[in-house]
Amino acid sequence: MEDKLMLEDLSSPLQERVFFAARDGMSLTLYALLYEKNTDEIDELLNSDICCDGVKCTPLIAAARHGREGAVRILLEKFRPPVRTETEGTVKFDEYVIEGATALWCAAGAGHLGIVKRLVRAGANVNHATKTLSTPLRAACFDGRLDIVKYLVRHGADVHKANKYNNTCLMIAAYKGHLDVVKFLLDSGARVDERALCGATALHFAAECGHVAVVCALIDHHAKILTNENGMTPLQCAAERARASVVEMLAVRPEVTRAQAIEAFELLGASFANDKEYYCLRMAYQYLHRAMTMRYDTRYGLLLKKPADPIPAYDNWKESTTIEEVEALVGNAHALHMEGLAVRERVLGARCPDLPHPIVFRGAVFADEARFDRCLALWRHALHLRQHNEVSVVKDLLRFAQVFSQMIHIGIELPLAQVCFVLEACAEELRRGTKRLEKPQINHDPESLVDEYESNVRTALYLVAVAARLLDNADNCEDTTSLVRRAIFRLRNVRLRSGQTLLHLAADRRTPVDDFHTSDVCQFPCVRTTRLLLECGAEVDAADDSRRTALHVALISYQLTTDEREQWSESLCAVVCELLVAGAHVDAMDADGITPLVASIGGPAESVVRGALRPRLSCLAAGALACAGARYRPDHVPRDLHAFLTMHGVRPYH
Repeated sequence: MEDKLMLEDLSSPLQERVFFAARDGMSLTLYALLYEKNTDEIDELLNSDICCDGVKCTPLIAAARHGREGAVRILLEKFRPPVRTETEGTVKFDEYVIEGATALWCAAGAGHLGIVKRLVRAGANVNHATKTLSTPLRAACFDGRLDIVKYLVRHGADVHKANKYNNTCLMIAAYKGHLDVVKFLLDSGARVDERALCGATALHFAAECGHVAVVCALIDHHAKILTNENGMTPLQCAAERARASVVEMLAVRPEVTRAQAIEAFELLGASFANDKEYYCLRMAYQYLHRAMTMRYDTRYGLLLKKPADPIPAYDNWKESTTIEEVEALVGNAHALHMEGLAVRERVLGARCPDLPHPIVFRGAVFADEARFDRCLALWRHALHLRQHNEVSVVKDLLRFAQVFSQMIHIGIELPLAQVCFVLEACAEELRRGTKRLEKPQINHDPESLVDEYESNVRTALYLVAVAARLLDNADNCEDTTSLVRRAIFRLRNVRLRSGQTLLHLAADRRTPVDDFHTSDVCQFPCVRTTRLLLECGAEVDAADDSRRTALHVALISYQLTTDEREQWSESLCAVVCELLVAGAHVDAMDADGITPLVASIGGPAESVVRGALRPRLSCLAAGALACAGARYRPDHVPRDLHAFLTMHGVRPYH
């Protein structure tokens, strides 16, 4: 189809036809579309962004991204100016959205050397960075394109320029294991011991990824063994990731002490015992035994182990302190697992953010074996560690909701105290999430913070639904029941970005439910969940951004949903009854002027809503004001009445 316009394209706006001709490499068509246009028209056609499939960029950027050298040549040779090489766009690379990318950045990142050369000859800025301060050189380093890296450096690319995390080109090349690029950057003067914001050097990145040759190259250029912000050296990073070859190489370095080497081998063995990807009990035993043998090597003096206090989550396991105790671990998988977890926590310390991953993995294995008590003990410990270190626990909380639902569904006893612990952690996480949203740090993406917060709100709903089921049991401990209700009380004001509270979600048929076990137990509308939320202080007439209450949402969601209505109409009526008993107003107006009474018409709950229609004098008065179009001055009306008036359609002066 080169250089031919499809019939359906003839009706497309000219701007789009130019864009797609450039993107698809239809060089002659591109030229034909432009050559008779005046300069102003060409400027508009070539320098305006087109949005397509999540991409927003100019024809030149699209052509460079897709390697259309012919189209790039036409644009640069025939239409520059007005085509601009420094225009920025939004593009996708491997599902990553890159904002602020120039044509040169795209060509370098996609590996199109010919286009890179044309753009540089045309005057493109070789150091023009994206929104995250990624340069074309960094993009080429990421993909290991030594030819492009060399060309850019020879034409003025700054090898020291780092991205917003102070992550340099040398670091990304080391992380990706591109040895030839690493060597070239080092020979070009790249600073070998430069630190990222996390305190890591290129040696850290190479070591943790197991790139032995890159580690050797960095060491040959006198890279120092430094610690990152978590106090970990490249040797420890390699051991924690079960990179045996790197550990073997670094452990014999003269700057590494005997004690550091021993702990590295212990950590390596412990990691093999519980690593999801590199799990190997033979290697685990081998390195744990080797480390203990080194401790008792009389040629260099004894270095006896000082084990930490036993941890309940690890079965109160006591670490081995002699060669004989290590040898007793042979053939005992559980012993090696617990030994490994205990060793990791002693060596890395409770504040290390990498500590919880194997704990979660081991807990998941227990869950697969239906040993839920052991699973919950380990996951609770991991949750505690992460929250103590103020690390996001969004996945941990959802994981608990899933396993709780699984246990209920298959009939395994679930102690209320377990749910209470997680509910309290969820309430605390949402409190912290609110603070992060109010005062985001420089390295926080505001949109990601909102997404994470909303995920935690939905998980909180699942946990409340699980708790509602368990609270039906009359044998529950009174103290635990009180703690559960107190935790739910703390959740009464959490909202989604739409303004919906947990009560809205509990009453809404359209509330999404995680489908990994959770949907077996949590289905909405849910009368148990609604009742519990109301009992724990949820405001029955709280309104979302559309001024809809939970009663609105329950009734409107029925009207908007046509599938399987009969199966959940009973749940709808039960939820509506709970809301009405709690004092929900049937005359509250949403932003469209619809009341719950109107929303109920034709539905199964219409008679229930009509039966609750007992107008109060205050409601009639507010309704009369609304009908008259009256407005009020907020400073002339008690604050407690503001929401009441708004609910009945009376607006304030702005």
